[in-house]
Formats: sequence, structure tokens, C-alpha cells
Amino acid sequence: MFKRITIYGIAFGSLSAAMLLVQYFNGLYKTRSFVASLPVIFNLLIPAIGVYLFVKSLMSVKFDKPINMGKALFGSLVVSLLVALCNIAAFRHIYSNEPGIMKEYRALQYASIEKYVNSDNSVAVAEKPKAIKEKIDNFENNFSVSSFGVNQIWMCLSTGMVVALLVFVRNHRM
Repeated sequence: MFKRITIYGIAFGSLSAAMLLVQYFNGLYKTRSFVASLPVIFNLLIPAIGVYLFVKSLMSVKFDKPINMGKALFGSLVVSLLVALCNIAAFRHIYSNEPGIMKEYRALQYASIEKYVNSDNSVAVAEKPKAIKEKIDNFENNFSVSSFGVNQIWMCLSTGMVVALLVFVRNHRM
């Protein structure tokens, strides 16, 4: 079972990490369009497809004892964790080794923050520079590999858990 977990986790993790690299290296984070959102959508679908195929393959193999929901859920969560770790490694590579991309991403976020605060009528004009600085500081405090990693792990684990439970319940009803 652990061999399957490793194969599915690394295979779909590599595919998901490739989508993340495509998003950053091709500059898709610069625009807001359907094409730019495809890597993000695929990073939601790839772990789900990986877990689906993993659970289906577990159910098709004949073990000494029939596979139960606990084993399927545990295996799918480990597969999801491997997918998340591959994405975190890809983001860490970009964060550490591509300062131009990160500088450009930060500049886009700063401009977006300024535009948002300047268009917000609930903030007094005298308070806008302070609000902009506060939001930029908040962005910088939350923009790191560790915060990306936590988000990625929770996203992959929750997707994997839901898909594993749905697939397992659906297959045992038939």
C-alpha cells in the first residue's frame, strides 16, 4: 500500500507542482483572466484526481482483508500530503531562487493594495497612507513559504479527504 501511496503522491504532486511553476514562470499571476486561473483550478483538481485514482486502485486490488474506509482515508490523506509537499517545494524554489518573479509579484500586490485602499470610501483621506502601510505590512508578514505551505497542506488534505470519502461510499453502495 505504501508503494502505491508514494507513486500516486509523487506523480500527482509533480503534476501539481508543474502547474504552479507554469503559473509563476509564465507570469500568469499578472493578469486576471480565465487562462491565468487554469493553473489554480488544476491545482484543485489534480489532488482530487490523484486521490480518486488511488482509492479506485486500492479497491481493485485483492488484499487478505477487504479494504476499509480507514485505510482508504489514511492512504488518500498521505497521497494528498505528498502532493502538497511537492507544491511547497516548487514554491520554495521560486521564492528562494527567482527574486525577479517575487519582486514583480510583490509590486503587483502593493499596487493592488493601494488601489483598494484609495477606492475605499470608508477610510478617511488622512488615514489612507497609514492603512496602506498597515495592509502592506500584513501582506509581508503573511507572504512566506511557511504560510503558503500551511494553505497548501490544508487545501490538499481537505480535497483528498472529501474525494476519498465520496469514492469509498459510492463504490461500497454498488
